[in-house]
Amino acid sequence: MNTSTLWLLLVLFVAIAAGFFLGRLENRRRRRVRRKGGLNYGLSSQPDHAIDALMSNRDTDPDTVDTHLAMGRLFRKRGEVDRATRIHQRMLDNGALPENVREDVELELARDFLAAGLLDRAEHVLLHMVDVGSHHSQLAMRHLMSLYEQERDWHSALAIGERLLPRDSTVAPILAHYCCELADSLRGNDELNPRRRLLRRALTFDPGSARASLLKGRLELAAGNHASALRAFLRLRNGREYLELVLDDIQACLDALDRQDEMFDLLLDASLDQPSGAVLSRLIQQLKERGGQQEASQFLGQYLKRYPSLHGLSEMAALEQTDSLDILRTLNARLANDTPRYQCTQCGYKARKLHWQCPGCKSWSTLRTPPTAT
Repeated sequence: MNTSTLWLLLVLFVAIAAGFFLGRLENRRRRRVRRKGGLNYGLSSQPDHAIDALMSNRDTDPDTVDTHLAMGRLFRKRGEVDRATRIHQRMLDNGALPENVREDVELELARDFLAAGLLDRAEHVLLHMVDVGSHHSQLAMRHLMSLYEQERDWHSALAIGERLLPRDSTVAPILAHYCCELADSLRGNDELNPRRRLLRRALTFDPGSARASLLKGRLELAAGNHASALRAFLRLRNGREYLELVLDDIQACLDALDRQDEMFDLLLDASLDQPSGAVLSRLIQQLKERGGQQEASQFLGQYLKRYPSLHGLSEMAALEQTDSLDILRTLNARLANDTPRYQCTQCGYKARKLHWQCPGCKSWSTLRTPPTAT
């Protein structure tokens, strides 16, 4: 057999092999298309049959796994949590799943349980993921924190949060809130020191925690430690919504320490830095006591040119005491009573009183006083 014949046979063999492999690849592609098309049709028309068809296929091809997971997420999003749970549980029954895929499925199953309100089952799955070092362990710990928040199990929330803290420093302010929740639950006189320790711990997690400073200040004020209480309250000067909450407390501390004159400077600085209706009212009252109504009116007139507000106009109406301005003051008071005082910066939830955790989106320390509320 000559050389040209050998080359011809080799080329013929390569062509046959290439055709064979290309044919197999095309058949696999068609099967995937048919499988996806059937699932999409089944999902919209006969979801139970679609699940049965999907679950009868034990193939661990990456495309099939992705379809399983996508279908489960879609069912959960549509509120059909039982179907999503069936998909994910059946997937976990497949012993041939790669470990990383199994961990993806476990996370989805935990989310199914959370969506269904089956918190015990969700906790079991999530704790297992954390204990075995799943590549989703950080997400699992976040879910556990939210779960324990729902149950108001602050000890467990704090414990899992501390495990997450070395890998995610953004949870530190949330851990401070957990400490404050625990401190706030202790009310007896014999629990003063445990409350102090919890508040110190909160400030260790988040030195700028307004809630911890407020609770510490009121704790020390009740105990008669006015200097310590005042230091805690003064840490709230940079937050208008928080400072308004402790104006009476600050005044009580200054009165006890015979430092009443400091209140005027505090109010003046705060009113210029962060315009606030509550602060302005107290400042005008002090101006009237110090220099009389005329001085208070002159200050307020200049102040309103720089910081115009309905509350300021209402204060002017009280000072001028004319019928027309009195009507304005009455209308403004009604408007203020009908307007929510706080608004969440994350979801827009509005509330009349301050919540440390937004009732809408469950974010912490996101309720603020809108600028229009001054």
